[in-house]
Amino acid sequence: MKTKLLPLFALFVILFSCKDDEEISPNAKIEGKYVSSVEIETSGDKLDLVNTLEFNSDGTFYAENYTTETGKDEILGYRSYYNGTYSIIDGKVTLQWQDYYTMNFFDIYYLPKADLTLSDGMDYSSNYDINENYTQLSFICPPNAYCIASAPYVKIN
Repeated sequence: MKTKLLPLFALFVILFSCKDDEEISPNAKIEGKYVSSVEIETSGDKLDLVNTLEFNSDGTFYAENYTTETGKDEILGYRSYYNGTYSIIDGKVTLQWQDYYTMNFFDIYYLPKADLTLSDGMDYSSNYDINENYTQLSFICPPNAYCIASAPYVKIN
């Protein structure tokens, strides 16, 4: 009788000893670098305005907005860079910016990174929809703001 129960007991142990796959945290899912780029033409030059967001699993991020010649990787200069913290709630990521450096000029498309100035005393934040299982981020235009359509950020790693 005992030998007949042994296979049943072994099956019971195998079935109930398997661990369920642990749910991956949203911070681990978003971790990585995202890029958005827009091509413009100005004074006969074609430029790419590149924006990057890099998320860390500890709830921090780093962003750079720079300019290249279209089709080239060499950075001509920067438009802004900043860091901060983020939170993910209901399929949206909210960025709370800190240490925001910008050009403070509206008629040029880049400056050397060292020439950007710290925007002090301002509280910046932005929201993005998380799409395609954390492979794309789409900017959410704030209420009562005029926003032009922007290219989504696409995860590159």
